[in-house]
Amino acid sequence: MDPAGKVRGQPPDSEPGRDTAILLFDNTHQALAAESAIIDGGFWCDIVPRPPDAMTALCGLAIEVLRGDIEAIRATLGKAGIPFEIYQPEVEAQG
Repeated sequence: MDPAGKVRGQPPDSEPGRDTAILLFDNTHQALAAESAIIDGGFWCDIVPRPPDAMTALCGLAIEVLRGDIEAIRATLGKAGIPFEIYQPEVEAQG
């Protein structure tokens, strides 16, 4: 638990069957600064490894967030000047 009383690494209990998104960054500094900004903004997040098929991200770290918080987190990270992209898994063509 961090000093503000937020549980890190676990989604809020009020989110059964949580729908999450993965944020990607160009470097470790951006990922760690984003984690701090997201938590300071009152949102849940968890540092996770970059998905192996996320070729556009240079950083080996990514951040998992609740999908419902994306727009607010986008605004929070925008104010902090931290660029990111939302991970879109590559889907193999069927047929």
